[in-house]
Amino acid sequence: MRAAQMSAESIAIRPARRKRSRWRSPVSLNTISTLIVVGVLLLMPLLATDIAGWPINLDIVLTVAGLGVFLGLILARSRFGEVTALVVGLLYGLFTVVITAALNQNLPFRDALVSVLTRSYEWGVDLFGDGVNTDPLVLTLLVSILFWFLAFNANWHIFRLDRVWRVILPPGLILLVNIVFFSGDDPLDRYLFGFILVALALIVRSHLNTRQWDWSLRGISVPTFVQRQFAAIGIMLSLVALAFAWSVPSSDIDERLQNFQRFLASDPVQQLAEVWNRLFAPIEGEGPATTDYYGADLLNLSGAISLGDDIVFTVEAPPEGYRYYWRSRVYERYTDGQWSPSADLRISDRTPPVELRMNEEVTGLRRVPVMQRFTVGTANSRIFYAAPQPQVIEQSGRIDLIYTDQPNNSSMNVSVVRPLKVLRRGDSYRVTSLMSAASATELRRAPTDYPDWVSGVNLYVGVPSARVFGLARQIVNQADATNPYDRAKAIERWLRDNIAYNETISAPPPNVDTVEWVLFDAREGYCTYYATSMILMLRHLGIPARLAAGFSQGQYDAENGHYVVREREAHTWVEVYFPGYGWIEFEPTSAQAPIHRDGDDLAEEGQQALTPDPTATPTPTPSPTPLPSPTARSTEEALEQSLAQPTATPTATPQPSPSPTPFVLPTVQPPISPDNPPPLSLLQPLIFFALVVMLFLIILVIIALLLFWWWEWRGMGGLSPVARAYARLERYIQLIGISIGSTLTTLEKRRELQRRIPAAREPIGAISDLYTRERYSSGDSGVREDKQYAERAEKAWYRTRANILRRWLRRRIPFLRRD
Repeated sequence: MRAAQMSAESIAIRPARRKRSRWRSPVSLNTISTLIVVGVLLLMPLLATDIAGWPINLDIVLTVAGLGVFLGLILARSRFGEVTALVVGLLYGLFTVVITAALNQNLPFRDALVSVLTRSYEWGVDLFGDGVNTDPLVLTLLVSILFWFLAFNANWHIFRLDRVWRVILPPGLILLVNIVFFSGDDPLDRYLFGFILVALALIVRSHLNTRQWDWSLRGISVPTFVQRQFAAIGIMLSLVALAFAWSVPSSDIDERLQNFQRFLASDPVQQLAEVWNRLFAPIEGEGPATTDYYGADLLNLSGAISLGDDIVFTVEAPPEGYRYYWRSRVYERYTDGQWSPSADLRISDRTPPVELRMNEEVTGLRRVPVMQRFTVGTANSRIFYAAPQPQVIEQSGRIDLIYTDQPNNSSMNVSVVRPLKVLRRGDSYRVTSLMSAASATELRRAPTDYPDWVSGVNLYVGVPSARVFGLARQIVNQADATNPYDRAKAIERWLRDNIAYNETISAPPPNVDTVEWVLFDAREGYCTYYATSMILMLRHLGIPARLAAGFSQGQYDAENGHYVVREREAHTWVEVYFPGYGWIEFEPTSAQAPIHRDGDDLAEEGQQALTPDPTATPTPTPSPTPLPSPTARSTEEALEQSLAQPTATPTATPQPSPSPTPFVLPTVQPPISPDNPPPLSLLQPLIFFALVVMLFLIILVIIALLLFWWWEWRGMGGLSPVARAYARLERYIQLIGISIGSTLTTLEKRRELQRRIPAAREPIGAISDLYTRERYSSGDSGVREDKQYAERAEKAWYRTRANILRRWLRRRIPFLRRD
């Protein structure tokens, strides 16, 4: 009695509790601090991803991740169920990613939105086909979607479920992947340290919330300062534990790293890497880790290089009569100091040998077959090397190519050939190449009617440079070069005489044209700078050229009968297209021996006096300090002034005069016949929009089917058909807001559900009766009866589910509601 009186008095004197506000909880101090911790947790792997060199737009991903954190909090504090919140979050996420990406394009919003959708659609086509598409925008979109999901997942499992490890593990895995594969000078350990510290803080916060809930259930009142002290002590202990773990040495770390490297070199991982490289731009590393020097999908003019003396491979080939290059791949597209290939298709030939179908338009005349046998040296190789132009490789492989005779697709122009399995030390393969035997006299007589597949991309220069064009014109005029071959040789000699070779050159300054900087300011560089300068000058003159990469000839070992090619002989050079003769090699790098063909000596002697003095650089424009980024109008005026200069003595055979028209192009692949648009050109935007909508609907249907399967079968493993039907009934009634207490019997639950869902009265009764019979019967029914019960339960469940889903749709869709 006394205890009851004391309890009543304590209740009476207790101050009235303020009514809980549904809007106060999401913005409490604890919520804000937790959001900050979640943001830092996601920021660590995101910054590590950027430092590791992934070709993503960090501004887009940061914006999407930040919005995802706030929307995840709103969904976690909403009344939505798990499935509904996931669908809503996914839809909002896709919308946010696309809009954010469009706003980051330097285009009007409508054009930017169309560009984002078009590039995503083209990437999707290449994904399901064999195309090659390394558009960095698509990787940015995918990474943005990933971090949106990580933000949603973090908030859901913190504020709704309190499952802290489900928050920590996904971004932690991403951070570890970046740390393992990163080989740069800027260490990522600080991001790992910060991530672990924030993760420990989340664990402390989760444990504190669990304790507070337990104290609340037990009626224990805890002062606020105790909670703050608990959090502070937990963070301090986390710091001490992290510092101790960081200082503990690991004795078997080298062995573990070796095991991991062997795992990375395994065939399944390499096949996955091939798919990745086909669809995403490669990560920019700090140096070569295999023999694939200058063989990546992107080649940057980015400053100094450092190559060693290790033997990369040896080559058995005829030692006399040939000047060899061991080519890995070619690049056609050049943009702002970066080379990339134009190959748009990848095909696999799993039955050796790989036979490259090339007609005479690609290979040209005057070719002789040359056999080579390559043996891999110290490091693994993921590319086949061969003398230009390879015809047969006696291995299985993958080919990156463009077809030159569409739509017949019977002849290919090959960018690179890769083995299906990594070539390891000691592995050998044979190659037959068709090497050019054309003389200088024959090449001078070559026509200039270039096929479309050559001129479309191999003449593109981006924004034309008046200074580069003027220098090229002055060089060929002084050399009295009146045909493409002599013009190429004149530019080749000028670069060899006027540009100093330097492998330790600094990176080009930002916002400055790289070729202009090399030709007029730095006046030095290594092979990639030489070759790029020559290609751009030739393209400005209307002569198609491309960049070839691989290795120079190396040293011939007469005792063993093979060429020894070392790491330091990694090289790039120039290939110029001559109709009827194909791609012909040129060597503008002064550190390499020049290429001599029959008929070159006489031309060189006649033009020696016209070679510009190495110390005096010709200046094509009167201005001594040009603008770093000339406008299109000023460039065109400068080009017109250069064209107005008198040309040299015309050639005996009719040759078109150089004109800037072929390379002043708005896109990489200009339309072939702009005056005759295809008849369906007006319908193409509508067709594209319909395809995008169809793809979006297909994705939604797939997501809906996956969610439906997950909702139907999650936690149902091991249940009988009758028990599964009853468990689904209890799960589905939550969709229409029906909650039945766990203390009710099966009969009481059946009556309540029949009252609340009268349309499904009969199937609900059947499911409940069957469940009661199975649960409480003696279990001596036969197999035949069990099968009949299972069929009855499934039929009853289908009818019940249909009634529940109709009622759920009426609640969600306004025009389906009944008055």
